[in-house]
Amino acid sequence: MTETAMGFLGIMTSRGHGNPPIAEREFCSQLCRAAPLYNLQVIVFCPDGVAGDGQTVSGYAWKNGEWKPARASAPDVLYNRCLNTGPQEKKAASTALAALSRSLPWSRGLPDKWRVYEILRRSRRAAGILPETRLYKNTRELGTMLAEREAGVFLKPRAGSHGKRTLHAVRLPRSQGGGINLRGRDGANHSFHHVFGTVDEGLVWIHDFIGLRRYIIQPYLQLTDSCGQPFDVRVLMQKNGRGVWMLTGMAVRLGSRGSLTSNLHGGGTAVAPLPFLLAEYGESGRELLQELSGAAAYLPPLLEEACGRLGELGLDFGLDSAGRIFLLEANSKPGRTVFRLTGDRRAARLAAENPLRYTRHLLLTSAAGAGVRRWTAPLYRENDISMVPKEDS
Repeated sequence: MTETAMGFLGIMTSRGHGNPPIAEREFCSQLCRAAPLYNLQVIVFCPDGVAGDGQTVSGYAWKNGEWKPARASAPDVLYNRCLNTGPQEKKAASTALAALSRSLPWSRGLPDKWRVYEILRRSRRAAGILPETRLYKNTRELGTMLAEREAGVFLKPRAGSHGKRTLHAVRLPRSQGGGINLRGRDGANHSFHHVFGTVDEGLVWIHDFIGLRRYIIQPYLQLTDSCGQPFDVRVLMQKNGRGVWMLTGMAVRLGSRGSLTSNLHGGGTAVAPLPFLLAEYGESGRELLQELSGAAAYLPPLLEEACGRLGELGLDFGLDSAGRIFLLEANSKPGRTVFRLTGDRRAARLAAENPLRYTRHLLLTSAAGAGVRRWTAPLYRENDISMVPKEDS
């Protein structure tokens, strides 16, 4: 059987556990199942599945309700979902991206947290929701910041994700010894708590913990609800089938009481935003929801202008007890589990299908610019997968 599709989407993801050994299996299977609705073919692969010459990729395709091994030519559009957790993973992904340089990038991605901060602070409107942010340089400056802030400081890796290796440091009053109280999460996202008898002991421990990694420092913000649970608001912004930014969905992420972050990977959960905001802020919650929507709509074009074409952004906002909004994070490879947890079926569906709609937009605009009717890419039979080379028309 010959299957003709408008184009071929390749999803490059990190290696994971299970069968097949790919990360984000649920999301990838959603994309694969919906792809025929948009006249697209999809293959999912890891960086080591890319041939050295970039001519073919080996990975997995969704066929008859299950994953099957597959090999294909280089995709028309490359959707990079790799989360590089170490130098080896980063090197492998960079090598694969270079080999697939002829594929159209679905999104360019964002630089690290410090560079994003520098981009956004140039805008007066964006600067108004940015927490004060500094680079970690040495223990002396960190000690000065701790002395100036009663609530302490929050340290996080410039290139980190999922709340891993984050720290909250606060100086203890003299009545409690005058040392440092430290809460944090390690590289495996396990929480820890240390109390140091002196400031110097704590600063040395923090410096050793950071090592050669690059960190930023921000004032610790009291972003907890009335029950003491840390929370933030995740807004998913995506481009649709016309290449226009839209607000796909919004959810409040709740961490456990006493937890350092509200990140789902750290054991958090998610709830619908409006009931939560109304419970915490009264009728002002409706206005806050509108303010969050406005900020979320304003930020993507700013980042895209500086970083190149983007396809989606996960924006994390914090709210203090007075309702002041802070932008905590911008992520160009956001998850979308929050919408399953909140029961927002519309947002969950859009979150999975907008990448396909935007892929169609890229294919159509790129094909028009090249003076051709459509993009094609052959898929080869392998292990009983019935996908064969496509014919131009």
